[in-house]
Amino acid sequence: MIPPIVKNRNFIFLWWGHLISHAGDAVYMIALPWLMLELTGSNSLTSLVTASAYLPSVLFGLIAGVIIDKYDRKRIMIISDIARALLVTVIPIAIIFNFITPLLIGCVTFLLSSFATFFYPARDSLIPHITNPEELPSANSAITISGQMAHLFGPLFAGIGISIFGLTHLFTADAVSFLFSILFIGLITKSIDQI
Repeated sequence: MIPPIVKNRNFIFLWWGHLISHAGDAVYMIALPWLMLELTGSNSLTSLVTASAYLPSVLFGLIAGVIIDKYDRKRIMIISDIARALLVTVIPIAIIFNFITPLLIGCVTFLLSSFATFFYPARDSLIPHITNPEELPSANSAITISGQMAHLFGPLFAGIGISIFGLTHLFTADAVSFLFSILFIGLITKSIDQI
């Protein structure tokens, strides 16, 4: 028997957007220390920049909750993914034109995580608005499992991507992943008032 949640188009669009966006995050968090080590050769500096990815959830977590409750979640998710796509694009451009620095990477990483701090709670808050009560447990399970899959296979895809396309294009692929996420989230057809 096919679970009812599979027939919920709005949730399927949300699920694809979440999966692709989450996979993009997972790939970035593999590519980031790799790039830092290539650039600086410093483990301590690499650790410091990587740690900047975890600060926004502490600094902005409460603020994000207030904003998400006040404004529509779909729009917050789309804005977050647009911002993250643009931010990730800075990295390959900086590499190609030779102005990449640890400070730039740290700033991009901090800002990426800042927008993610809004994206994921908005996603979680949106789920009950696009699913029926009987679909909600399956929806939450699907989101959790797909997130775990992204973390599991993200490093694998990152390693394959680096070996085939190179580190620079891995960041480009990450930016493209956010564009696909925007596309799927944009297909959710609930009205703004309902979301």
